[in-house]
Amino acid sequence: MNAVEGARASEQLLVAAPRRATSLALVDLPDVLRVDVAEVVGGALELLSVTRRLRGVQFSLDLPEEPVPANVSHRRLQQVLLLLLAHAADAANGQGVRVVVDAADDFGDEPPRFQVQIAGASLSARELQAVLLSPMLVGPLHRKLARARELTESMGGTLAVSSAAKAGITVTVELPAPGMSSW
Repeated sequence: MNAVEGARASEQLLVAAPRRATSLALVDLPDVLRVDVAEVVGGALELLSVTRRLRGVQFSLDLPEEPVPANVSHRRLQQVLLLLLAHAADAANGQGVRVVVDAADDFGDEPPRFQVQIAGASLSARELQAVLLSPMLVGPLHRKLARARELTESMGGTLAVSSAAKAGITVTVELPAPGMSSW
C-alpha cells in the first residue's frame, strides 16, 4: 500500500466513524412507557430460550387475547421478567413453570398483573423475609427474585411471593394501573 492509498483508507475510516457513533446513539432514545405486558413476557421467554438459559424447563403461558397495557418502562419490565424467568428455571427442579398474565379491569381498580408459578420449588420463611428486605441477604438461588422485587418497586409496582409445600413458589407482580380506559 502506498502513501496515497493509506491516506484514502484513513479518510474512509474517519468518515465511517461518525456513522457508527450515530448508530450507537439509538440506545439513548427515550424508553417506551406504555407496553403490552403479554408481549414483553413472550419476548423475555424467547430471549432466554435462544440463549439456552431455560435449561430444558417447560414454560406454559396463559396470556389473554387482548393486549395488556401498562404504563411502565419497557426496559425495566423486561429486566424484571428476565430475572423472574431465570429464577424460575433455576428453582424449578426440572418441573414445569406456568406464567399467567391478567389484564387490568376497565375502571382501573385491578391493575395489570402477572404470576410466575414454580411447581416443586420451595422457599423457607427466612428466605422469604430476606427476599423482601435485600438481595444481599438472600442466597444465590433466590437473589434474582430479590433483585426483581427492587426493580418492580422502582417502577411503582409490587412483587409478592408465596410459598407452599404442595404448590411451590408463586410470584405475583402487580404493575401500576394504566388508568380508567372506559371513560
